[in-house]
Amino acid sequence: MPEHKLTRATIIDTAIDLADEAGLDALSMRRIAERLGVGAMSLYRHVGNKDELLAAMTDEVSRRNPYPDAAGTSWTWRDRVRIAAEIDWALYQRHPWVILAFATPRYSFGPAGLACLAWLVEGFRELDLTPREAMQMSFSVWNYISGATLPQISSALVTRKSIEADATNGLRALLVGEPMWTPPPALTDLVGAGVSELTSEELLYAGLATLCDGIEARIRSRTPLLESDLPT
Repeated sequence: MPEHKLTRATIIDTAIDLADEAGLDALSMRRIAERLGVGAMSLYRHVGNKDELLAAMTDEVSRRNPYPDAAGTSWTWRDRVRIAAEIDWALYQRHPWVILAFATPRYSFGPAGLACLAWLVEGFRELDLTPREAMQMSFSVWNYISGATLPQISSALVTRKSIEADATNGLRALLVGEPMWTPPPALTDLVGAGVSELTSEELLYAGLATLCDGIEARIRSRTPLLESDLPT
């Protein structure tokens, strides 16, 4: 690519493709430049440094995967939570690295990220919460979604393999009745209890329903939110 045609958008797109292929730890300005067929120093005319690039990549992925416009719908706050989970689950399958970028404050909450947060906050406001309380609930939902998704995409993050179904491990062996080791006393009754037939995605939604029940119960009891509970 001629350097005079190099753009910030092209650099970000190429960086996203490389991160999808090999993960964040394999991403470098040199590799991006090689993929584009330009000198590495030419990238710095458009992107100040790698941190700035990662923030831009993260916000671009958010921009490409927006939460849908709620105008004209009758969605409840629970509907929004479910929709957010569906979109984020699919996003993490396509871009496993972004779950780590979202967890890093300096890479999060560009314009597109803030728009996603506002969308969830708007939903929680129907519970008569303050904006700050609604923000805290939104973070609780996002933390659960990312935590529930992480085991599903861990192979892509750790070994660069494609995303696979759950593999055999100590807990699975225990549940199917073939423990690898003598189980702790508190787990003895689980030997041979059987593995859940729910998929990882179905377990995500089941857990979110429980979380939403807890949010609703907390609101009904009007337990005050403490400043220490809120994200900084």
